[in-house]
Amino acid sequence: MKKTIVLLIIFQALSCKEKKEQLNLTQGLHISNVTLISTEDGNYNPYIGHLVVEKDKIVYIDKNKPSINGTFEQIDGTGKFVIPGLIDSHVHITDIQGMRPDHIEKYPELIKEFNNQMPRSYLYYGFTSLINLGGISDERINSFNKQPLKPDLYHIGYSGATVANGYPMIYTPEEFRFEIEPNFIYMESQAEHIPDKYKPANHTPKAVVERIKNSGAIAVKSYYETGFGRMANLPLPTKSIMTELLNESHANGLVLTIHANSLEGHSFMADVGVDILAHGLWKWEKYKDVPADSLPLEIKETLDLQIQKQIGYTPTLTVIEGEEALVDTKFLNQSALKKVVPKNLLEWYNTEEGQWFAKELFSASNVEEVHKTYGNAQAHAMLVLKYLSDHNGLILFGTDTPSGPIYANQPGHNGNWELKLMKEAEVPLNKILASATINNAKAFQLDSSIGSLAIGKKANIIMMTKNPLRDIEAYDAIEKIIIRGEVIKREDLEVKEKRQASNGYN
Repeated sequence: MKKTIVLLIIFQALSCKEKKEQLNLTQGLHISNVTLISTEDGNYNPYIGHLVVEKDKIVYIDKNKPSINGTFEQIDGTGKFVIPGLIDSHVHITDIQGMRPDHIEKYPELIKEFNNQMPRSYLYYGFTSLINLGGISDERINSFNKQPLKPDLYHIGYSGATVANGYPMIYTPEEFRFEIEPNFIYMESQAEHIPDKYKPANHTPKAVVERIKNSGAIAVKSYYETGFGRMANLPLPTKSIMTELLNESHANGLVLTIHANSLEGHSFMADVGVDILAHGLWKWEKYKDVPADSLPLEIKETLDLQIQKQIGYTPTLTVIEGEEALVDTKFLNQSALKKVVPKNLLEWYNTEEGQWFAKELFSASNVEEVHKTYGNAQAHAMLVLKYLSDHNGLILFGTDTPSGPIYANQPGHNGNWELKLMKEAEVPLNKILASATINNAKAFQLDSSIGSLAIGKKANIIMMTKNPLRDIEAYDAIEKIIIRGEVIKREDLEVKEKRQASNGYN
C-alpha cells in the first residue's frame, strides 16, 4: 500500500512538472528558444527560454515552453539574444542638431525631415526609452508622441530648476529668459536682475518642485555650472537651496538630477547627497595638467563619497568626443550616419553655413591643439569612470544628445558611440548593459514598468545576433526592436530618402 502511495505521489509530481503554462492571447507574440539576458540586481545569468507578450506587456518568461492559444506571432530566436530596451537618461529632443534658431526658421523642410526621423533613429539603435533632461513644452511632447514609431518619452517639465540668471538661462536673451525658464529659483543676490512680476514666493524650491511635479515630470533637473567662454562666474545654488530642492523632490516622489562636470561641482553635490549627476567629472580644474594615468587624492575622495552614497553617475563621454569631432573632416562621411540622418541635412552640415559652430568654437585653435585639449579631458573622464566601475559606483547610461548645437551628437548614433566609449574606458560589458537598462530604470523610479524582462513590464525588447555580455559590437547587431509589443525590423527604421530638386544651400 505504501509503495502504491509513493508511486502515485511521484506520478503527480512529474505530471505537474510537465504541465505547461496555458496562455490565451488575442494580440500576442512568442519568442522561442532565445537566449534571455536580463537582471534585477546587476547579476546576469543568461539562459535559453521563451518570452511571451500580450499586447504591450510581457506575460511569460521561462525556460519551459508554454502552451499558447489564440492569436499571436511566432519568432524563432534560436541563436539570437534578447535584452530589455535601452534607456538613454539624458537627451534633448527639442534641439535640432547643429542648428541655431535662425537656421531652424530658414530651413523648415530640413526640420520636418529631422523630426520625423529622430524617434526612429533612437529606436534603430535600441533606445526604447528616453528621458528629456531639458525644458519641454506640452506641444513638443504631443508632437513627439504622435509619431507612429517612437520610444517612450519621460521629462523634467517646462524647464529645469536653475538659479535666477544662472546656467543655462543666462544664454537666453534677458527679455525672454524668465518666460523660457519658468522654474527658476529666486535668489536675493539676483533680485535687481529679476523682473518685478516674478514674486519670490512663486520661485522657492518648494513652489518650483510642485510645478514640475504637476507638469507630469519624473525628475527635477538643476545645475552647478560656473560657466565657460564669455559666460563665466555665473550665479550658483547655495547648499541650503540644493538641500531644499532635494527634500522637496523626494516629498513629491521625484528624483533630483544635477548638471555638473567639474571637481567643484561633483564635490559640492556629493556633499549634498543628490540622486544623480547628469555628467561625468572631466573638468579637473587645478589638476587639469595631472597625467591621465593617475587620480589625485581629492578626486578620489569625491568619488568615494559618491560611491558610498550610491549617487548615480552619468559619464556622457560623447559630450567631449562630439565637440572634438567637429574638426574631423571624415566624421560626416560615416556610412552609419546615412542610415539615421536625412540626406539633405547631412549635405547641409557639410556647407560653410553648416560648419558655423566649429568655426566659432575653434577659431583660435588649430586641429592639433583641439585634439590635445579634448584628448586630455577625455582621458581624465575615462579614468574617473574606470575608478567608479572598479569600486562599485552606480553608473547610469546617458549621452546628453545633443550637448550643444553639435551635429556630431546624432539621435541613437550618439548612444551607440557612448556605449563603445564606455568599453574603451574598461567598464565591463555586464555593467555597460546594466547602466542602460535596470540601473537607469531604478534610478529614475521606472523599474516597475521598464529596465528588465519580467512579467507585467512593458514589452520594450531588443533582439540581437550577438551577445552584449561578450561583444560590444552586439549593439550594432540588432535584428528586431519590439516597442510596446510591436515588432519592427531594424532596417525599416532607416532614413527613407527624400530629395528636393534644388536644396538651395549656399
